[in-house]
Amino acid sequence: MRKIKIDRVVDLIFLLSGIMFFAFTGWIAFNSYFRYDIIKSNLLAKVENKAIAAQQICMFGDELKTRPTKTVLIEGEAYYVCCQMCADKLKLNVHDSQFAIDEYSHHRIKKSKAFIVLDKKANGKVSYFESEENFNHFK
Repeated sequence: MRKIKIDRVVDLIFLLSGIMFFAFTGWIAFNSYFRYDIIKSNLLAKVENKAIAAQQICMFGDELKTRPTKTVLIEGEAYYVCCQMCADKLKLNVHDSQFAIDEYSHHRIKKSKAFIVLDKKANGKVSYFESEENFNHFK
């Protein structure tokens, strides 16, 4: 009789251990795969139709970033990128990446001097304007 009670307790311990193991691994997987998406969607909601600091974007990919960006100095002007590959391409001005077109005036402007706004049509992409006034006219 006593052995049956001990077996039940051991079985219960194994069952609870298995449940705890799968709950913990599920929590780890959720944080690993979905945390970045949740943080990014919250950030996108906060900055919609507002000016974005240049330090929050990758100027090569024109994307809003949740992680800190790196500063790249090109001809005395500060540009911001997410990784070394983007920094190298920006320095070489691949695809004319140091410049953007103002969506209101259609002038070619340097990204380092632009007024930057989140483009709400594109998920996480930004738009560049010569000034806040141009942005206000555009919207």
